Amino acid sequence: MTIVRNKDLTAWNTFGLKVSCACFVEYGSVAELEELWKRNRDGLGLPETGGAGDGTAFPSPILHIGRGSNLLFTKDFPGTVFHSDIKFIEAGGESCGITAGETAGDRRTDVEVGAGVLWDDFCRWSAEQGLWGPENLSGIPGETGAAAVQNIGAYGVEAKDFIRMVKCFDCITGKVVAFRPSECRYGYRESMFKTSAKGRYVVTSVCFSLSSGPNPKLEYGNVRAAVDKALEDTGKSLTPALVRDVILSVRNSKLPDPAVIGSAGSFFKNPVVPRSDYERVASIARIGHSDDCQVPHFDTGSGFIKIPAAWLIEQCGLKGYRDGNAAVYERQPLVIVNLTGEASPEEILAVEKKVSDSVYSKFGIRLQPEVEHI
Repeated sequence: MTIVRNKDLTAWNTFGLKVSCACFVEYGSVAELEELWKRNRDGLGLPETGGAGDGTAFPSPILHIGRGSNLLFTKDFPGTVFHSDIKFIEAGGESCGITAGETAGDRRTDVEVGAGVLWDDFCRWSAEQGLWGPENLSGIPGETGAAAVQNIGAYGVEAKDFIRMVKCFDCITGKVVAFRPSECRYGYRESMFKTSAKGRYVVTSVCFSLSSGPNPKLEYGNVRAAVDKALEDTGKSLTPALVRDVILSVRNSKLPDPAVIGSAGSFFKNPVVPRSDYERVASIARIGHSDDCQVPHFDTGSGFIKIPAAWLIEQCGLKGYRDGNAAVYERQPLVIVNLTGEASPEEILAVEKKVSDSVYSKFGIRLQPEVEHI
């Protein structure tokens, strides 16, 4: 267990913003988390409460983070940041809660992963084992616990598609609990851990149900074409490792490496709007281009259409837009970057406002941030 006062958080947010917190606590096991709760049970899990006032209290508010890959610190954090360093990857049904008379399927393998394991390390491990499931999500920064909270997604796959169970520490009762995916209320980049139960549960590990038989998901965008080309060029067979390599190549061609250029990945959610709003966007696009202009979209059913936020931003001429040390990434307008490494939170917020206001002014659609503001 590590406890540090006045901790520099520059390395703990992928934007690379120079912010700090009053206290930083890192624990390496559920037992250590339980010990922390017993010492400070009045303030461990609820952001609005303080400590116990007995000299062991941690400054409030309380924030649990992974690697800060989906966070925008808007200023120094006045409270305590908790981080899980629980790291393990274990294959086997018993640890994932399979009981007598229950099976995950003859060609399924259940794997439990500690919340502190880097997500891409788990993706690499799965591919090396020949297990299908997370390969399309390769390269996404952050940790496994945060992946379950955020319901990360990319290239037609979401984490919820192969999550079997999420194990958590309940900061109210001090007990370890587990939730099935149906109980997590997963949605588009959403879960109960971000909404109704925010602050109550700390993810300690995630159980995944992976396929040991071929189960590629290649229908999104140009993924199938890229995979077919890789098969032809390499002469290799279709495996999770090959799909992972293709996904990493596609991501690297579009998205900045946070280790080089600070960012939080996709900054905005793709708006899901009524068909009437989509028709308005299409009409505006035809005026700006030509009558045969096609707006990229995905029909979600029930009269709602998903429009790529990146397309809307680019139509506003903001690809590569810069304000001081912050900018819209020149290769992917869905990403806001700390271009020089010296951006302040205020500069990132200014670019966010510029993008949001411009899209609303042109198309009447207000983009919602995917990145959590702290």
